[in-house]
Amino acid sequence: MRANIRDFFPVVNKAIYLNHAAIGPSPKPVTDETQKWMVHHKTYGDMYFSPLSQMYEDLNEDRDIVGKLINAQAPRDEISFTYNTSYGLAAIAEAIPWEEGDTIILNYLEYTSNSYTYQALARKLNLKIKTIPHINGVLPLDKFQAALDQTTRLVAISHVQFSNGFRTDLETLTSMVHEVGGEIIVDGIQSLGAIPLDVQKTNIDYLAAGGYKWLLAPLGTGFLYVRKDLAEHLQPSLIGSMSDAAPMNLSHHHYVPGPAAKRFQASLGPNATLLAVAVKFLLDIGIDNIFKHLLKLTDIIIEFIQDTPNFELNSPVNDIKNRSGIINFKCPHAEEIVTRLRKLDKPIAVSYREKGIRVSPHCYNTEEEVKTCLETISQLSSQL
Repeated sequence: MRANIRDFFPVVNKAIYLNHAAIGPSPKPVTDETQKWMVHHKTYGDMYFSPLSQMYEDLNEDRDIVGKLINAQAPRDEISFTYNTSYGLAAIAEAIPWEEGDTIILNYLEYTSNSYTYQALARKLNLKIKTIPHINGVLPLDKFQAALDQTTRLVAISHVQFSNGFRTDLETLTSMVHEVGGEIIVDGIQSLGAIPLDVQKTNIDYLAAGGYKWLLAPLGTGFLYVRKDLAEHLQPSLIGSMSDAAPMNLSHHHYVPGPAAKRFQASLGPNATLLAVAVKFLLDIGIDNIFKHLLKLTDIIIEFIQDTPNFELNSPVNDIKNRSGIINFKCPHAEEIVTRLRKLDKPIAVSYREKGIRVSPHCYNTEEEVKTCLETISQLSSQL
């Protein structure tokens, strides 16, 4: 990794920031690009913007960058830019040609964005829902296997679960889903930018992610991946002027869905550019390098929790295949501790989730920062 990587993150001078599963601070290249867009837009309107047609074509370069992140085979046909994870998930959900009696498989660890949409659809279209239980924070693949059948239309799952960091073996699960003729949609917001994810190797069908967590991009950024051979069968209605096959024809005309994933590209704006700048920054470091660094930092957390009386891991950590950059643990007075950490002279940022403290470092965090966080938590826990 870059020797001076911390120089790109002003937050290190203000706090020990270990809360990237909530919001990730952007590095300077991203904030600089954001400021440029805001100055242009707020000060000069569109006087210095590229022509609309050029902005549309520029999206392809941004697609290429994001495509490298997930190893998309044909990024210009498989990626559209969105505003957050929920938008991408909903765009796919309402574009699928559902039939009455189709089954959607969810799970009890899932974040609400990757659950509410399908519950609403099920009520509206008379679909069935099966919900997989977890066992001590683990989603066993045999539970999915038992739930899959010929009625399975879609399995919705987060690559990494927000509460405890459990990471699902997507390659195995996708194979199981495809065997019964179903499809899989993945919420990637808690893994992309921290953990390698190869859409060709895993063979997943759809992937949605916002940019503001581990990808270190601003709020209002995100993307949707749609496997190229599936896109033409989808008829989205969450669309805009850029979703048409002739996006430069801005007058009323008969709508024809754009080619492949471009039919999900609702509009233009800086969200694609800002996300691409953030992704390029991470790619320059190397996602494999980032993940190795995170495993080293989380090893420190795990060892500390296991050696500290009255501290207990909430995250399943026995199998490296299920590890991520998130560790959750219980300790006495956890909720109060999280509040007090924010009030220190040099604040420490973590989250309170599922009755435990969730710690989620990133590429620029150091071993010393993690140890300081843990020692401070231990001291506070014994004092309260």
